[in-house]
Amino acid sequence: MILGYLNIDEYLRTVQGRVVGCVITDAKDRQYRREYVCDDAGDKIVVRREDGNGDAVSIPKIIELDESLVAFFGLYSGDGAKGSEDRNEVGRIVPTISFSQKEKHLVRFAVDQFRRLFPGNIRFTFSLGEDSAYFMAGDGLERLNSYYLETTGSGTPATKALAVVRPNINDKDRQYIAEVRPDVAGTNEEHLAFYYQHQEAMEAIFVAEKTAELASVGIQPADDIKITASLRRPFKKGARQPGGSSRSDEIHLGGLNGVGELFLKMMHEIEDTALRDVQTSSQGLVRWIAKPSEVGQTLDLLDFFTNNPFGKINRERPAKIALDGDRLLGQWRRSSEIRLRRHLRIDPLWCYVAGLYLAEGSTPKEALFKMFGENPGAMAMGFTSSEGASLELMLRTLRKVFFPEDCLEAWKVKVGSQYFPELVVTGLKHGVSMLRGGASGDGKLRTMEVSLAIKQWALEVADAPLDGASLLSSEYADRYSHVEPTGSGVARIDFWASSTLCRWYFPLLMHTVFGGIVADPMEEFY
Repeated sequence: MILGYLNIDEYLRTVQGRVVGCVITDAKDRQYRREYVCDDAGDKIVVRREDGNGDAVSIPKIIELDESLVAFFGLYSGDGAKGSEDRNEVGRIVPTISFSQKEKHLVRFAVDQFRRLFPGNIRFTFSLGEDSAYFMAGDGLERLNSYYLETTGSGTPATKALAVVRPNINDKDRQYIAEVRPDVAGTNEEHLAFYYQHQEAMEAIFVAEKTAELASVGIQPADDIKITASLRRPFKKGARQPGGSSRSDEIHLGGLNGVGELFLKMMHEIEDTALRDVQTSSQGLVRWIAKPSEVGQTLDLLDFFTNNPFGKINRERPAKIALDGDRLLGQWRRSSEIRLRRHLRIDPLWCYVAGLYLAEGSTPKEALFKMFGENPGAMAMGFTSSEGASLELMLRTLRKVFFPEDCLEAWKVKVGSQYFPELVVTGLKHGVSMLRGGASGDGKLRTMEVSLAIKQWALEVADAPLDGASLLSSEYADRYSHVEPTGSGVARIDFWASSTLCRWYFPLLMHTVFGGIVADPMEEFY
């Protein structure tokens, strides 16, 4: 169903080719801007940077926004690259368009949506990155051994001396050798020799794996499709023991150099109009066919979970779903009873957050695709973000299906190790030390004064993008739990709800994103 339009040609003419916007990256407000020139090409325009650098990119003058495309922008908001800071100008980022995702059906979905936005221009490079320590033990070593048996007739050869496999080392090799890894058996020279001796074999294994994975969802090698693998030196990032993994799956897009600012502007204007519930963005780039909250088809949830192919989990429908006045009472087998709203409008806010949850939600992506035909196992409803807008949109979305008291059980603030000094300083301001729980100090923060101070910061973050109070601060502030020092990233707010919500929300989410593409998820997913 058409929900609205991206008026690319009209917008660029209105702003005279100057695209400006703001983005939050690494918990910092940054600006992006770019000047473009455009040439008419029938129902498309050719956009290129005014300074002559970058690519000439063909874009439809008007792009129809349906449920899938709006969800794609939400997905990119969570999993896509935003850019890097300009070395010559503090506070400005230079956007790049790339996408990090492993789940093969989401990869196919992203490829299709990118092609809708940029027909004829785009090239894809699928890159699988991994720490070569993965191949030193366990499954990785077995795969390496199988590769050598298949290609040479014998198993994995013994690792030779570094001087033999790499007679002339470079500066990065010398830096690697000088590093200290007290918890890892063996020497850095031995690890580096393993890396260089088996690099070609390791890359071949991953390229074959990625090729087969993409082929299973209909993406075949072609002139615009390239598949690569990148192996890091052992224990350099992520893996701390032989056999450990720190896999990353990236999609790099070629042919779009220079239009990153325009792409980010599309995404931010879609999010902003959904958040503020206004029909047209300030400069006309996004125009919904009506007020966003009044756009979109309305689902009867009783009918959906009774008859729709997406309304099943493990080939079963809810054990109970019945009218209770103007609401529904529902219950899945081996789950608790819950109240549901009778109808759901699939509006832009709901669609955008469906994609955002696919990127940022706590549920494994593969489980969401497999749940229709098999038991998904334990599922959890959780969401983490450092941005107030994302948190507000997620809470509003849950309240479209569930009643307010069921949408959030508790929330906490996670703080990465590089920001621990801020926690210490906060403690010093209150005259207390920072006490951490957990075997390695990554459990609940035990200093109440610090936790309460961080709570106030979190509520201010939640309110920041809004004219008034956020749902987190106005209705769920009293459900704050604790601060959790964990990981290495920026401080972010994490909330969770009962797992009972999962079996109702996830089928609706998947129907929103894939309902117009897939007829029967039980047959077409895995």
